[in-house]
This record gives sequence, structure tokens and C-alpha cells, in this order.
Amino acid sequence: MREMNRFFFGIFLVFFITACSGGYGNKLEGKNLNIYFVDREDEVLAQRLGKFWEKNNLVGQSEQNIRIVNRKGIYDVQLISADQGEGKDMQFIEMKLLIQLRQQLDTTVFKDEKGCRIVVCDGSFKPKYVIYD
Repeated sequence: MREMNRFFFGIFLVFFITACSGGYGNKLEGKNLNIYFVDREDEVLAQRLGKFWEKNNLVGQSEQNIRIVNRKGIYDVQLISADQGEGKDMQFIEMKLLIQLRQQLDTTVFKDEKGCRIVVCDGSFKPKYVIYD
């Protein structure tokens, strides 16, 4: 359990999700966490993702924004990177942590779906880097 907490803490050290403006679909709001989803039928998944984020202490002190997008049954979990560079210089340890996060999401939040991908985005949810596995 301690290893899991260190893992998720590491994810937040690597990626601090910053605030952005609206216009990204439907929105669930929580304390410092907003989850956007395009299709109304994805609201249950958005709720599961929010519970996962809270249960694993991933909600930070600053507002965070996440968007989920259904891409033919595989969901993109779009996270906004604190590093607004091109995203091509991602370190090995960062990629490894994001792969572990994706695997955790696949077995919990997206267990009844085809799975998910982690998509590291800029402040406007424009993809910079995609984590498959």
C-alpha cells in the first residue's frame, strides 16, 4: 500500500495538472478537480475517475482538469502537463509512472471498456504525448 501511495505521489510530482478554461464538454466538479467528458453516457466513467483520483490522493491543492474522450471504445484520459514544452523530452521514469497509472485505470475505472490511453496535453487539451503501454 505504501508503494502505491509513493507511486501516485510520484505521478503528481511528474505531472501537476493545471487549470484551464471551459468549452471541453460536460463537466463534473469536485474540490480542486474538474473532469470533462464529451458524451453524456460517459458520466458514470467520469464519476469513477473522480473517485479513483480522490481515493488515491491525486487531488492536489490547485485546480486540476482532466478530460476523457471515447475513441471507438478506447478512452483517452487527457492530463494537462505543467511543462508546456513540446513533450518530446519525457524522461523514462515519467513514462514508466504513466504506464503504471494507465494500467491501474484499465483495471479499475475502465474495466468494463476496451481500456484507456494516457494523453499528456497542453493547457488546451491539445495532445503532446500518448502513453499506450
